[in-house]
Amino acid sequence: MNDVADFVPPMPTPAWRPPTAIGGLLRARRDVLSIFPADAYRRQVMSTRLPGRMILVANTPEVVRDVFVTKHAIYQRKSRFLEDALRPVIGGSSFIAWGDDWAAKRAAISPPIHPSGIAQFHPCYVQAAEETAGDFARADGSVDVAAAFATGITRVLLLSVFGPSVPREDAAIIAETFTAYQDAAEVVDLFGLMGLPDMLGWITRRRAGRLAAALRGRVARLLDEPGPGTPLLAALRASLSGDALLDEVVMFLLAGAEGAAITLTWTAMLAAMHPATADRMAAELPDAPPDYADLPGFAFTRAVIQESMRLYPPVAVFARQALKPDRIRRWDVREGDIVLAVPWLLHRHEQLWEAPHAFRPERFLGDAPRQRPRFAYLPFGIGPRICAGAAFGMAEVSVFAAILFRRFRFALAPGFTPRPNCRLALRPKGGMWLVVTRR
Repeated sequence: MNDVADFVPPMPTPAWRPPTAIGGLLRARRDVLSIFPADAYRRQVMSTRLPGRMILVANTPEVVRDVFVTKHAIYQRKSRFLEDALRPVIGGSSFIAWGDDWAAKRAAISPPIHPSGIAQFHPCYVQAAEETAGDFARADGSVDVAAAFATGITRVLLLSVFGPSVPREDAAIIAETFTAYQDAAEVVDLFGLMGLPDMLGWITRRRAGRLAAALRGRVARLLDEPGPGTPLLAALRASLSGDALLDEVVMFLLAGAEGAAITLTWTAMLAAMHPATADRMAAELPDAPPDYADLPGFAFTRAVIQESMRLYPPVAVFARQALKPDRIRRWDVREGDIVLAVPWLLHRHEQLWEAPHAFRPERFLGDAPRQRPRFAYLPFGIGPRICAGAAFGMAEVSVFAAILFRRFRFALAPGFTPRPNCRLALRPKGGMWLVVTRR
């Protein structure tokens, strides 16, 4: 597949020199990817000092392992700024909890979605994927597949939690509301990072707060509906109640939908821009919806999905706040300093990947994955806080891919140029507009 190696999909053009500390923060409020200069794709550690705080980027597998695994006790807390951005919508859920609180909540949510039990959710994957296929078949003109996949994957999660009686329109409303929330939320607290009082945050918090309240209210109403629900909901109710239950269900719906929907969106773009890859995927996929046992046999399709997550990791930046002083290489880290692992950089690091910006699914075929350092590829996070729903997410993405990439061709809509944009997650700015046609 030498022709694939020559294909470099869209990415921001790196600046030749890093921005100033304040300039970088201003740009990061709009798009985190825009702050990384060309040498960030080959550096091992980078740091920026602000008044009263340091931000350090761990940019090599060895340093990432040291910080996020070996020293997890020091760096288990996500940054306060991420907590502030997400708390209005997911409350004190396991996504932002830390310490004993995180451990208790993680213990409650992990068993129901353990990899050993994922097969029970397969009918939900198939139903939601077939509904999305129906939408595509009826589409006239270009489709924002980012919105379509967000709705489809949210539908999977609603079916998994609440069962088949949950209205389909709830999936679209929840997905649209969370998209609007991400656009409204303040993801880089400029004043807080510099140790200054919050002077403007109330402006964004007001709109984001209304969206968060609407979203949580809709999920709360679903939780109040009579009926037994599903085994997943019963398992959550056995360990959680009240606001804690609502927090975890909202988190499961949003975090669970976000990564899978974003992965499908970028994979569809890659299929649209490289038809030979799309044809090879279609050739290995079955005409009928796959059984759960069929999924491991789709080796090339899985490799394309994994390469999509390398080039466009749904969570492009992991931030941790030091709970006590530490030393990383030659840097003294103080309590409250922020340490980042940036999959966007690690996945494109010039010392870790050949032709790092090129699209090469064969990186994930055969023995190739075992030839690279363990912590060079972080699509689901790292250490004890790795995504609890990783197996769930890969299974649902695989089912959607098997059904949709077998039946449809994708092409960029006339005049549309995809633009990666990272705020809370790595989404395409303005959506992903593709023409979808039957094969």
